[in-house]
Amino acid sequence: MSAGVPKVLVDANIFYSRTLRDWVGLMALRSGPALFDVRWTEDVIAETLYHLRKKHPFWDDAQVGGVRERIEATYPHGRITGFSVDRSLAYEDDHDAHLHAAAEHGRVSYVVSDDKKFAKFAADNDELLNYEVYCADEFLLWIDQNSQPTVEEALVKQLEYFRMKGQQFNLVTALQDAGATGFAERIRVYLGSSPAVTKVLSKPATKRAPSKV
Repeated sequence: MSAGVPKVLVDANIFYSRTLRDWVGLMALRSGPALFDVRWTEDVIAETLYHLRKKHPFWDDAQVGGVRERIEATYPHGRITGFSVDRSLAYEDDHDAHLHAAAEHGRVSYVVSDDKKFAKFAADNDELLNYEVYCADEFLLWIDQNSQPTVEEALVKQLEYFRMKGQQFNLVTALQDAGATGFAERIRVYLGSSPAVTKVLSKPATKRAPSKV
């Protein structure tokens, strides 16, 4: 954890997306001082895993449960516990009550969620809330506005990873498919102008040999 940086509660619809999960994680763990600290709850993780299993019924345990393990390992001090749900508020969706409760109890600055009903609830109750709600695209653009080197570093790491794996990838398209269209255009700019990106792309792609068991 880093003192003095905003705490960010990430919703299940963000963790559910491999693309968004990777971008947030890489930028949260940047090499320099932290820009933000990620928070999560048991409810968020449970919802994430439920929807992953629902969409991928034939995935192995490591593919579904492994997501939880990676989130816990990446943000070991990020869990919010002990909150009580406020039943007096008019929620657009009662299933979002836990997210609001956790945000207030955890004293977060931002909730990152692509849930439009939760965003409307937050807008309607703006004067009562102690946090702001960003959709994924807005949050990623916020990071870019505050620290372009952080975005560039995360981009380079992703390029190196996929090239090492020998996998076909299109980071811009993946972001567009995840709904982060504005940030996707920023990445398109980096891909065409960043010296660090050019350096990575100029190297031959190599596939790491499988490890022996």
